[in-house]
Amino acid sequence: MKRLWKYMEGRKGFAALMVVVGAGNAAAQTGGWLLVRNAIDKGIVPGSKGVPGAKHHLTVIVLIYLGVAAAGWVLQAKLIRGLATIGQAVVIGLRRDLFDHLTSLSLRYFSQQKAGWIIARLTSDVDAVSDVLSQGMPTLVSNVILLPAAVIALLIADWRLGLIAFVVLPPTLILSRWFQRVSHAANVEQRNRIAAVTAQIAESVAGMAVVQAFNRERRFQAEFDELNDANRAQSTYVQRIFSVFFPSIEFLGVLAMATVVYFGSGLYEDGTLTIGTLITAIYLLQLVFQPLQELSDVYGQLQSAGAAMVKIASILDEESEIHDHPGAEPLPRLDGDLEIDSVVFAYGKDPVLHGISFHLAPGACFALVGESGHGKSTLARLIGRHYDPDQGAVRADGHDLRDVQLRSYRRQLGVVLQDPFLFSGTIASNIRFAKPDATDEEVQAAAAAVGVDRVAARLSGGLDHEVREGGAGLSAGERQLISIARALLADPRILVLDEATSNIDRPTEVLIEQALDRLLKGRTSIIIAHRLSTVRRADEILVVENGQVIQRGSERELLEVDGPFRRLAHTLEGGEPELAVAG
Repeated sequence: MKRLWKYMEGRKGFAALMVVVGAGNAAAQTGGWLLVRNAIDKGIVPGSKGVPGAKHHLTVIVLIYLGVAAAGWVLQAKLIRGLATIGQAVVIGLRRDLFDHLTSLSLRYFSQQKAGWIIARLTSDVDAVSDVLSQGMPTLVSNVILLPAAVIALLIADWRLGLIAFVVLPPTLILSRWFQRVSHAANVEQRNRIAAVTAQIAESVAGMAVVQAFNRERRFQAEFDELNDANRAQSTYVQRIFSVFFPSIEFLGVLAMATVVYFGSGLYEDGTLTIGTLITAIYLLQLVFQPLQELSDVYGQLQSAGAAMVKIASILDEESEIHDHPGAEPLPRLDGDLEIDSVVFAYGKDPVLHGISFHLAPGACFALVGESGHGKSTLARLIGRHYDPDQGAVRADGHDLRDVQLRSYRRQLGVVLQDPFLFSGTIASNIRFAKPDATDEEVQAAAAAVGVDRVAARLSGGLDHEVREGGAGLSAGERQLISIARALLADPRILVLDEATSNIDRPTEVLIEQALDRLLKGRTSIIIAHRLSTVRRADEILVVENGQVIQRGSERELLEVDGPFRRLAHTLEGGEPELAVAG
């Protein structure tokens, strides 16, 4: 509730009004039974035809009772609608903050956490909170108010019968406390089991082509069955707890009712209790235990939502490694001067980069080559500020990237990856992803500049051709061309090409190379590549090995020396297209 309270900003007055409405509804329900007592004792008497005013009194009380009941009905409807409105507003705020926080976390977090686990937080866990706020909250608020109102009304009707409720309430509270403690731990574990199932499903769907290619369907089915069975066992345990608690609450209610009837009948025989008071006490006692029973039902929802909030909080409490430092200022339009100054970086204990330094003047193009796992892509992520260096600095136009607002820097940064990701939508919307406010003419110009228009011409709808998630249905080269058009539309001052031509066939490579010529023109560029045709575009080539730059120079200079670059380029002899192993 502490975490959700912040989403009540601007709605606290309305929430207070709903509490007043709930109090009015409780007063209508309990007051109605006090009117029934009055009607029975004073309006229904033997030989009432001979009692002056008895019939009139009964008629007036019945009409008042109907008015009170109608008012209670209206208040109950207002309460349910009002609390549901508040609940949905809170859920929308929570889901928005959760997704916004996720997008701010560093790539390290996503590399360490399963996608299915994250999806479970955004879906099933938020849904559990939504259920209790939209459906459970009206029950919770109305019954929390009704319970003390019913006890007070019972004491007003007859304090002796009212004391019976106080005798039964302590064991009820003790039982509720036990249920709270046990069910909370059980529900947290159940959320873990649900997340494990979701994670396994997400991984299986994402890798289905590999699963089927290696005939591993039965193995994945067995893993799913095991996780699903563990989830079933935990759900059964949770229901076993509920099966003890809910019937026990009902039994205590029955016990209290039997006690009231037994002692009430004795008081009636003694002439110290009217029949109207006895009947009213019985129904008021039902109003005492009705909230307990309904709160018991909603308490299961509360426990599930509480367990879900524990999981959601684990994401919200995750501090982003990459964030704007206090006093960070927006970065002005860059000239494109980029400096890597003695950068040291480690994912764990052992450094991946060991004091790398180099400088790119505005418009310069450097190529990074080397074998897989030696730090090239890590360096690209540091330039994109997906990570911060442990030592040293990355500077753009003399500004340390840690001292400027991240969004203002990334707006001037373009990245083309080895496996470009396309979103479900049209080709045009994927190009516009880099610049949401771009006009149709700008999108068409970017598509034409890199040859996407020729690809689109072969597809139904042209640039409005529907693209499935991930770019399914398009070739690797077509996806890469769209990603290059996307980067071109963004008009970045600094550009990073991370293995952008590694998965492209020879015919498509020619088209990609022409698109890259257009994209690289006038921009400060870092090329990570293992095709010599791509590397040749660079003003200078840097050979990276074991996290250090061990060679640098032009292609001609490096080939003249017997060193790592010549060995990497040796695979080109005999027509092989690759300069080095991708990495």
